[in-house]
Order: sequence, then C-alpha cells, then structure tokens
Amino acid sequence: METEINKKTPLYDEHVKLGAKIVPFAGFLMPLYYKSITFEHLNVRNNSGLFDISHMGEIIIKGNDAGAFVDYVFTADVSKIEPDEIIYSLILNEKGGIIDDVTMFKFSENEFMAVVNAANTQKDFSWLHYQQSEFQKKGYDVNVSNVSEKIGLISVQGPKSRDIIYPLVDEIVKIGRCGFFDLKYKPKPVTELKHFEFSCILFKDVNVEALISRSGYTGEFGFEIFVPAEETKIIWDYLLKHSYLSNLVPVGLGARDTLRFEAALPLYGHELDETINPYDAGLEKYLSGAKDFIGKAALKNIKSKEKRLIFFKLSGKQIPRHSQRILDENLKPIGCIASGTYSPSNKFPIGSAYISDTNISPSSLKNFFIDIRGNFEKAEVVNPPFHKKGKST
Repeated sequence: METEINKKTPLYDEHVKLGAKIVPFAGFLMPLYYKSITFEHLNVRNNSGLFDISHMGEIIIKGNDAGAFVDYVFTADVSKIEPDEIIYSLILNEKGGIIDDVTMFKFSENEFMAVVNAANTQKDFSWLHYQQSEFQKKGYDVNVSNVSEKIGLISVQGPKSRDIIYPLVDEIVKIGRCGFFDLKYKPKPVTELKHFEFSCILFKDVNVEALISRSGYTGEFGFEIFVPAEETKIIWDYLLKHSYLSNLVPVGLGARDTLRFEAALPLYGHELDETINPYDAGLEKYLSGAKDFIGKAALKNIKSKEKRLIFFKLSGKQIPRHSQRILDENLKPIGCIASGTYSPSNKFPIGSAYISDTNISPSSLKNFFIDIRGNFEKAEVVNPPFHKKGKST
C-alpha cells in the first residue's frame, strides 16, 4: 500500500508500465520483479540486466579541507585515491559500530561524493552534517550537501553489459561539467575504465551527458550511470530500445538481492549494522592503518571478534530467513541468520549467519542446523562467494 513515506524514483511510472510487482523498500516504491526473480537473475549472469537504483543516496563533500574531512569520517584512505577513482569505505560511530558502508568518488582534491544505502541516506547525512559543524568550529572549510533527489542512478550489469554501453556512447574528453557533476580532470575513455574508476560519457542520439562508473552490486562486470534526475527516463528508454545488443532486461530488487548475496556482498541491516564492528563482519581490510578516523580508538580496545560471520548452504528446499536461529549438533542456539535466499545459479538455498560463540571456528561446524519455523534444516559451511564471474559454487 502506498503511504506518505513512500517516495517514487524518476522511473516509477516506467516500472508500472512494464508490469513490475511494486513493493515498498527503504522509503521508496520499487520494482521487486518484472517477469520473475530467477529469470532476471540468470539473465544478468549470462547476458545483462538494467536496474533502477535511483533510491540510493548521494552526498557531496567539498571545500579546501574536504580531504581531511573524508579521511577522518570514513575508514578508508579516501583522499589518497586519484581524481577518477572510487574506494569502498565504512562510516563508524565512536564505539566502532558500522553506521553504513559506502562507495566514495573523488572528483578533485577538494570534492568527493559518498554513494550511500537508501535506507541510511538521512541518517548518514545527519551524521556527516554534524561532523561538518564540528570541523567548521575548528576553522576548517568543508561543506556537506545531500543531492540525492537531484540525481537518477541506473545500473547495467552482466558479462554483456559492455556490448550495449560501448556502441551507444561517445567519449567526453573535456574538463568541466558532466551532467550534474563538475570534473577537474580529463576523463578516460569508457572502454579503458578499470574496476572502481569513473568517467564522463555522452549518450548518442539523445544527447545526454552522464557520469559512468565501472562498479556494481552483482559480482559481474557492469556500470553505474549517474544522470540529472529529469533525464533518467531518457536513458532508461534509450537502453531498453537497444536491448537487443546485449539481451538486456529490466531487473528488480529481488534479483539484485540474490545476485549480491551469491557474490557475498554485505547488505546493511543484515550483515551490517551499528551493533556489528568491522572485525565481526570480516571488513578489517577497509580500515586504514595510516590515519585516525572516528571509531578507531574503540576498535583498538576490541581484543578479538565478538561474533563470527559464516556462509552456508542447505541441502533441503526451505529458505533460511533473517533472524532465524542457528543450532549446533546438540540443538543448542549458537547464532542467528543474517541473510538467506535461494541461489538461482546453484539451485539450492544459501545463507549467512553470525555465530555468537567466537570459539567456534567455521571448520569445526561439521553438523549444525537452521531452525526454520520449527524444522531443523541441516546446513554446511561454504567458503564465499557462492558465485564468481563465469562459475558458481
């Protein structure tokens, strides 16, 4: 049911026209699927898929001291990357809990963009705005702005995604405006982009400029395309018009979740939240050892993991779900499910869980069970990911 809190992306009407199953998600009305989750999932694995991810948040950080700001507020060495690169990072609270996981874009030494999870946009912005105020009190020049409603975000993912993107775009090699953004460097040709790099393109025929990144949330080769919100529909229609180039199909949130989980990518609210620290989540490699950041002092006092994240598969057909109990061979509760789904690539149920007893190693869990509505389903530990490009577990 539509309520006042449910926003619509610029593509909402297009999803309805395409017959999508619409559901509320993170404060937005979003497509769950168009044809089926399995069909859309497998088409991304084998061909390409088109995603509306305009619900994601974009926060711009700029100013003469923006580099110092992002290095203190985010855990990765954000300021050290080049001005056409992206880095994955965490935002922590003072206790070391994970406020959010984000991707950071560097436009120049004085301007950055955080792409944040949709459900956390306002929370993240409030946190960053508070930190901005603290910096400004000390005389630093930094400004944080939430530009999420001004930007549309489309993703093309899958091994054939280059087959549709490359023929439809012209390179832009000038320094200056790129759609909504202002670039201070000469962009690379899109055909030369490596993973976690971005550039500027012009979509032929429709004459729309866009920021394009080699990034995604599926474990496949792909692109994310940032355009002014009012031009999102133009690019969506243009790509679907040329869908024959890569067997492109629209993909909803259902397949986006199964794709990300097969690739063992975390989802905030499942593998991540403010009660979980980076060590528990296995994300310590994203903590810089070369600088201070919010939460670092608290993490130094954590002597060992407080819980342990494991991944598993089930031999039966029942699907594990978030918060269901994990039981040892004596049916003693030892943890809870973080994520669970059916893997269309592998054709069996898969999941992740946090084990509360850190003395239990994944290799020692020879016999354990998932309590699925009173049925004890036997599970087996699996080394993630469940899918790598070109093959599955």
